[in-house]
Amino acid sequence: MLTRPVRSSGIGIRKSDQIPGQLLVVCGEEDDAQNKVELICAAHNLIVADPTERIGLRTAFELPDDPLDPKGKLGDIFKSSGIFELFVSSMEFPLAVALAVGAWPDKSLVYAIHKLSKSLEMESVTAWSIEPRFGQVFEKHSALYSDHVNTSAAINLAFSAIEELKLEIRSSREHPRFTNNKSGNWNPEVLEDIIKRLRVAGIEPEERISWAVRGEKSKIEDEMKPSLGEPAAYNDGKIVRDKSLTIPEALHYCSYIRNFMTAHGLSAEAKFLGPYELFNVQNLARRLILSKAALWMKDTDDLLKSLEK
Repeated sequence: MLTRPVRSSGIGIRKSDQIPGQLLVVCGEEDDAQNKVELICAAHNLIVADPTERIGLRTAFELPDDPLDPKGKLGDIFKSSGIFELFVSSMEFPLAVALAVGAWPDKSLVYAIHKLSKSLEMESVTAWSIEPRFGQVFEKHSALYSDHVNTSAAINLAFSAIEELKLEIRSSREHPRFTNNKSGNWNPEVLEDIIKRLRVAGIEPEERISWAVRGEKSKIEDEMKPSLGEPAAYNDGKIVRDKSLTIPEALHYCSYIRNFMTAHGLSAEAKFLGPYELFNVQNLARRLILSKAALWMKDTDDLLKSLEK
C-alpha cells in the first residue's frame, strides 16, 4: 500500500485537511498485503467513527519490476493525476496505523475491528450529532421495514465485535445475571466474571460511559430491564435524558437489545430501535476495542510524544 506521498508541484489541489507525508509500502504476499491494507482502512473507520471520511487507495497493488521506469505505476503516482489523486490523509491516520499494527497479532481483535467498521459503514451517526448541547437531532425510530433491518444488522455486527473481544456478559438460566431483576442487583459470580475479563483486557470496569437517551420515553425503555445506572450530570430530565453507566451495565443493555430484539427473528420491539440505540452499541464496542489496544483517549500527538521517548 502506498499512502501520503510527498506532494509534487503542479499535481492536483490539496485540501485543507490533507497533509504531505511519506511513502508507506506494505509488501509481501498479495493476500497478506491486502489484509494489512484493509485492516488499516477498517481501523481508520473506527478511529474517526465516521466511514464517510475515507482515506485514499484501499487496495494493494504490485510495484513495477523497475521502479525507476517512468511509465510504470510508481511514475504515475508522482507524475500524473491518476493514482496520485486517490491518496489523501488526515491527522487520525497515524492512529489507524498504530491500531492496525497493534491488532495484527491478535486475530480476534482484527475481526472485532472489521466487524465494527462494517457496522459503521452499514449505518451510523456521528458522535458530534450526539453531543448533549444539540438535544434530539434524529427521529427516535423509522416506520420503514428496511430501516428496521439495517439498524438491527448494524447492531448485531457491533455486538459481535464485543464478542470477538470475549467481553460479553456470560449468564444462563442456572446462573442468572441478576439476583433481583427489579432492583438490578447483580449475581456476584456473573459480575466478578466480567470484571475479571475486562481487567485482563486492560479495561477498568468502574469506568463510566454515557448512554444516549433523547426525547420522549419510548417502548424500548420500558422493555430494557432492569433499570441501571444513574442520570448523567447534564441530564435535563426532558429532551436529554442520558444515563451514566459502568462498563458492565452498558454491556448488559447492549446484550439485552441484541438478545431480545435483533439476534433472531426481529421482535415486535425492534421497530422502535433507532439511531440512538445503534450509536450506544457502536460507541461501547469502539470504546472496548480502543481500550484493549491501549489507544483509548489517545491522539496523534500522544503517539509522537511516545516516539520521542
